[in-house]
Order: sequence, then structure tokens, then C-alpha cells
Amino acid sequence: MIDWSWKLREALERIRSHYENIGRKTGAPFLVIVHPPEAELAVLREWRGLSGTLPPDFDVRSVDLLTVTMAVVESLGVQNIVTAIEDPMPGADPEAELGRMWVTAAVSAVREASRAPASGKLVISLERLAALYPAAGPRAVMQALWESGQSTLDGPVVVLVPGTLKDARTYSFLNRRDEFMYRGDIL
Repeated sequence: MIDWSWKLREALERIRSHYENIGRKTGAPFLVIVHPPEAELAVLREWRGLSGTLPPDFDVRSVDLLTVTMAVVESLGVQNIVTAIEDPMPGADPEAELGRMWVTAAVSAVREASRAPASGKLVISLERLAALYPAAGPRAVMQALWESGQSTLDGPVVVLVPGTLKDARTYSFLNRRDEFMYRGDIL
């Protein structure tokens, strides 16, 4: 059993004591917490409990990527997606197109969560990222967030990534796809 709970406590400590410096060395305010995929529900439960101790100094807003991806699938229609994947048009890559739609929707959800005035220092929490697989991954979401609004990220974005930390800057998303993280901090 991998001890992941220390990462959550460390993330809270960094938010409390180094809010302005999260990701500063790499130029992006991401704080990635890599945890075992099989522990995702327990991680979410503990994260929500711990992050609930941050107010009133901090305003933590969650963005559930399962809800975001489900909304995109619902708007397109499941049967349309299945048909496009099973019988793609020449030159089309339906999985990559779906991934781009999910990433775009995730960026919009983060922007929406950031719009309302914060009651404290703003912290965005990206949760249930497994919903992105196989069409996209956490790196694509972070890159799109960074490219689309460097100045609109008014605080750190905590990214709860199900997977395994491979080395100091690489994690295996869902233990299926290695992703190199060159922006932000990783635990």
C-alpha cells in the first residue's frame, strides 16, 4: 500500500505557506498530486476534508472532470461518438477530436470556477481526471490552461492525478500512459 495521504497534507502546507510560489520555478501555478488509481475515492474524500480546513483564508473550488466529460459526451450523443470511432471519416481522428473537446471544456470549467469573486485566496482543484482517458490526459489540460490564460490563473490549480510517479517530472497516468510534466510542482 502506497502512503499517499502525506502528499495531501504537504499540498495543504504548500498552499498555506507558499501560495504565491506554487509552480513559480517552472512558470505555471500547478500543484500535481499523483496517487494510486485504486485509491481515488479515498483520496478525494480525504482531499475534500483537508481542503475544507482552508477557509476563510482560501477559497477552494472543485472542477469535476467526470462531469465535464459527461456533458461533452451527452451533447454529442454516445451513438455518434461510437459510430465516429468505429468508422472514422478519411483523415479523421475521432479520439483526438474528442480529447480536444474534453480539454476545451475543462479549460472553460476552470475559467467559470474562477469568475466569481473569491472569499479568500483562490485555489482550483481538478478532480476525477481518469474521465479523460484514453482521449486526453492531465498534461493536455494543464498545457491548455497555461496557453489559454496565463494571466487568468489567479491562484494555484491542484491537479489530482491517478497514476504512479515515475521520476521527479514524469508520472504514469492511470499506470497506462507516461506524461512528462515540465510546468508546475509535482508530489
